[in-house]
Amino acid sequence: MSDRGGFGRGRGRGGDRGGYSGRGGDRGGFRGGRGDASGGRGRGGAQQMTMRSGPPGGGHGGIFLEGQPVPAPDAAITAAEDELVKTTRDRTFPLGTEGALVPGRRGYGTQGKQITLHANYFAIKTAAELNMPQHEKVWYRYDCEVTPAPSKAKLRRLFDKISTHPKFHGIVWASDWAKIIVTTEPLDLGGTEWKQKVVIPPEPAPGVKPDAYQGEVPQFVQDAQNRNRVEFKITSTGSFNVRDVINLLQSKSPGAEYAGAAEVLQLANIITCKPPNTGNYIRNAGNNRFYPHKGHPGVESYDLGNALEALRGYYASVRPAVGRLLLNLNVTSGAFYKPLPLKDLLAEYGSSKRDMSENFIRMLKVEAVYTKDGQTQPFKKMIKTIVGYSQKPRFGDAKAVKFQYKASNSPDAQPVLISVFEYFKTHHGITLKLPGEPVLNVGTRADPQYLPVEFCTVIAGQPFKRLLQGEQTSEMLKFAARTPNQNAMSIARTQQSPGNGLRLFRLLDENDQNGQMVQRSSVKPWGFQVNTDMITVPGRILNNPQIKYGSKSVTPRGGSWNCADVKFARPGRMGKWAVLVINHNGPKGKALNPQPRDGLAPEPLFSELEGFLKKYGLQMPQRQTTQSITLDPLSLQNRATNNRQLEQIFGRAESNGVNFLFVVIPEYDAWLYARIKYFGDVKYGIHTINAIGSKLQKVNGQGMFMGNLALKFNIKSGGVNHHIEGTFGKPLDNKTMLMGIDVTHPSPGSKEGAPSISCVVASIDDYLTQW
Repeated sequence: MSDRGGFGRGRGRGGDRGGYSGRGGDRGGFRGGRGDASGGRGRGGAQQMTMRSGPPGGGHGGIFLEGQPVPAPDAAITAAEDELVKTTRDRTFPLGTEGALVPGRRGYGTQGKQITLHANYFAIKTAAELNMPQHEKVWYRYDCEVTPAPSKAKLRRLFDKISTHPKFHGIVWASDWAKIIVTTEPLDLGGTEWKQKVVIPPEPAPGVKPDAYQGEVPQFVQDAQNRNRVEFKITSTGSFNVRDVINLLQSKSPGAEYAGAAEVLQLANIITCKPPNTGNYIRNAGNNRFYPHKGHPGVESYDLGNALEALRGYYASVRPAVGRLLLNLNVTSGAFYKPLPLKDLLAEYGSSKRDMSENFIRMLKVEAVYTKDGQTQPFKKMIKTIVGYSQKPRFGDAKAVKFQYKASNSPDAQPVLISVFEYFKTHHGITLKLPGEPVLNVGTRADPQYLPVEFCTVIAGQPFKRLLQGEQTSEMLKFAARTPNQNAMSIARTQQSPGNGLRLFRLLDENDQNGQMVQRSSVKPWGFQVNTDMITVPGRILNNPQIKYGSKSVTPRGGSWNCADVKFARPGRMGKWAVLVINHNGPKGKALNPQPRDGLAPEPLFSELEGFLKKYGLQMPQRQTTQSITLDPLSLQNRATNNRQLEQIFGRAESNGVNFLFVVIPEYDAWLYARIKYFGDVKYGIHTINAIGSKLQKVNGQGMFMGNLALKFNIKSGGVNHHIEGTFGKPLDNKTMLMGIDVTHPSPGSKEGAPSISCVVASIDDYLTQW
């Protein structure tokens, strides 16, 4: 599809790239992260993913608004795009203060069959464009500085408190709850800046108002207030009119610029995201991603296992395009802790190792509820953050953990040593039901505060910021990998029954024609409105290319083709190779069934694979004797031992001259996969291809599975699977080197100071197969 209808003005960032936001795994493959023998860090993970289309073989899922008339793309925009091509084609233009030359637009594509497509973008119309000057608004931008800098959670509560100041009364405002406030009228700062000493309020329990103390404030509350007293400074940084950005986007002057365009787009994103940012039961996971959770009518969840759930959320971004501003709405998915009583969460997590369960719940927020013996109504509720279990004694229970307690109502009282169990029984009238469970530290390492597990319930909407396990990743993909129609229905659906995306950003609601009513409380006060129909754009179905193999050509049908009975365009030449079967002593630790009910036993199966490879033309010597090892269960504690076993088997393979290993594993495990790749690719120089044994032995679709393995074998052997003639067109030729670069950033849970890693690849010939 061409990018007519435009989500950019020839430069700048495109749409959300999809895949895991942590950029984990190699796309389309099985690659895990790097790691060291001690458990190091891996890259990637499934914490958040934005899916732009369904997975291969995932089904069509229908056509969005099938059977309904499809509106033609905006004729004025199409004309503006055509004019842009005429005036800029084959020319360059200086851009920015340094005058860097950028090329003009060459065109939008003319080959193939033209079609019309819906795109998950919505047209923004300003009051100026609607000829409603009385509704135009100037946006006033303010920078905010807090000294000393608090945590994100405290910063949010601080901004909420500042917004109740008389200076904001009657003012339409929005914020990123970090550094920026934007209003439609100037704030009375008494100059260019305003400072105020503010006490950050405590986090209230659900349904409990903060600042509930009456009369004389206790000393410990005064101490807490002093610790949370900050200086809040607001500085005016200018005013902007969105009309100026529209004038820029509609300008016919090549290279036109507006210095405030970036600021206006930033403010437009803040404004658009205010409804979900201020809504109840919605988690802002950063980068304009919002997840409705338990308590919200639009919550969509899915069980990932081991105390985690997936939530479906929505992502928004205001983008510049040719002649207009567009709002991009997309579906995103993330992993979250289940909102369960903490004892149930730990039971579902399932680990009997205290250090692992401690790591799982560290920094988790819980609601602690105090209810006296014999009563049903709690007398106290608090929000607390778990630091870990007790340190002295380590993982001690309520009877073993003791602390010095001094009665606050008696100034002459002497500290006494008391257990957590006795403290709650004596001072709160609560007899613990689970005194044998380790107590939680909800204070600090230096100044611990102890809390029983049985009091605590996990607050809903808390993202899981570590790597998912293999099975959890598979379950996440089941939830997140959806067809375009399914995502479109989630975002927009119909005017009569709007999708959750439009509802979440308060752009459309039931019985509200085109969002005219609901947008009065979201974007209209800011001088613009959002069309609630997805835009349509021209697309093109290109003519099918001829896929050339060694002895014949194949024509794709429906985006796929059958490569049976063909030889690769250039078969690879393999060196000495063998099969390595890796088992482990944990659950599901057997890689292969020695006597399957259906299909082949291991050795005949490997011979079958060998036959597939030779059928495709690979040149290969006789397969060496199959090797196998059995590791300890794939837990953190066993990694050092397992690492030594893996290194030994790779060392033996190298000494025997093996340079290619087909590795069969029982299940996907990020650490195991990373170690296989490390020993193969980095330390011993042995090519490796991995496969999960159950998939290899599965009779249904086995031919396709082995065919896909053959593609990998051939590439790693220096071959070319297939070739498309005319890949290069002028001004490129077969001596052109194409280069690509990407950056992998540390995933959640990485070690402190972990670097980002960049990778550069380059083509070696005009086949564009080997890089």
